[in-house]
Amino acid sequence: MDRLSARLAGKAKRWLFRLSPRLAERCKVEFRLEAPNRTFLENQIFGFLARHLAAGRTGGRCLFIGLDRYNWHYHRALGPGFHSIDIKPEHAVYGQPGRHVVGCATQLARHYAPGSFDVIVANGLIGYGLNRANDFDRMMRACHAVLAPGGVLVLGYNDRPDRLPFRAERVAGYRLLEEFTPPIEGVDCPHHRIDDGSRHKFVFLRKSDTKRVVARATRWRRLQAAG
Repeated sequence: MDRLSARLAGKAKRWLFRLSPRLAERCKVEFRLEAPNRTFLENQIFGFLARHLAAGRTGGRCLFIGLDRYNWHYHRALGPGFHSIDIKPEHAVYGQPGRHVVGCATQLARHYAPGSFDVIVANGLIGYGLNRANDFDRMMRACHAVLAPGGVLVLGYNDRPDRLPFRAERVAGYRLLEEFTPPIEGVDCPHHRIDDGSRHKFVFLRKSDTKRVVARATRWRRLQAAG
């Protein structure tokens, strides 16, 4: 498709969405962002998450934090248990009826019961609104609370000093979850960096049982005390 045709197609999709989001949904309208990290998320990561959801404890419920026009179609890949939350009221139009909440990522417990989700995706929040270590800590604690045992959290962020002014791994809430390497082709560790200008990185975490969390926190305190 040439540039002019692409612009016209984009205008037509935006017009259709403004006319009727339901009609746009029936027509499978998408507003994709063309970027390597986004392609990896929508193909490899979502494929793994779909399999995890099918075997999960909550009947395939997942939570996507941060909803906008370019990711409003993600429920098609992640299934009927797709829920979303975004702090901006004007973004509610992109959510699925009855499954979108206007709210903050640091206050998930206000809206969801403990153990509500098998999957949470928090991509593109750090450095774009979630900019302080204490806010990140609150979000991680909130995610831990609403994840079911064995549930997976996928973090995605630009790993650059201008976007990440703190070390995510050193935040206490981060350590409530354990890192793991998912069975995704090309992924060989819990931290997977995309080779693009944004230095985007995906981190894979999961909620383990309470005893393992306590043991891991104890080991961390001992290492810290030892310098």
